[in-house]
Amino acid sequence: MQRLHKEWMGALGDLSWWDAQGEWVEPPNQRRGGTSGVQRVVDAASGVDYYVKRQVNHLYRDLRFPTGRPTLLREWLNLRRCAALGVPSAACVFFDMRKRAGQWEAVLVTRGLTEYVSLEDGIKQRQWHSEQRREILLRLARILVPLHRARRKHGHLYPKEIFIRTQPALDIALVDWEVSRRALSARRAAYSDLSRLWRSLTALDVPLEERRAFLAHYEMLSGISGVRSRAAC
Repeated sequence: MQRLHKEWMGALGDLSWWDAQGEWVEPPNQRRGGTSGVQRVVDAASGVDYYVKRQVNHLYRDLRFPTGRPTLLREWLNLRRCAALGVPSAACVFFDMRKRAGQWEAVLVTRGLTEYVSLEDGIKQRQWHSEQRREILLRLARILVPLHRARRKHGHLYPKEIFIRTQPALDIALVDWEVSRRALSARRAAYSDLSRLWRSLTALDVPLEERRAFLAHYEMLSGISGVRSRAAC
């Protein structure tokens, strides 16, 4: 049930994604009673980047799985929900989990976002002028509407999790879906994500009129009123 199709990869040869190795971009850290880390693996034939997230006994628990399951299972399920809702994210290539020696292991592979830059880095590096920033934020508002209408919140919606590509056309992808949850209502999902994003954009010195335009556009598209007053608190 948990397997996703596996892309052929020249760099792997006869190896599987379980065995693929690359540079650590997020060294294994100890959390949730286990370890979790991310490696970048490059296909030698095509030059395509893949990000391989590995976990050992890094678990979450809920009513369905009171004894625990890998948090990567939740992230993979959230990526599938994104695809169903039309919310753009990094393409998921492979997922699997297994239990060995009494410990859960899991691996999740996503395709690298080539030629994308995070919203945080793009703003800090002044890569866009005011009109481009405005266009990016209005597109972001449109992307978030179906997510919140489905009563889902990203849960970690900071500019570093929003990736932008402007050529040949504007594209946006949201990453880091591990903590995404279902909210009690679309309004609560919106307030949770947008208040976090508002504070981050403020800290990045995005002009007030651009932030207000973003929230006004979101309200118009979503039909959720009061977002501007609540998110800006």
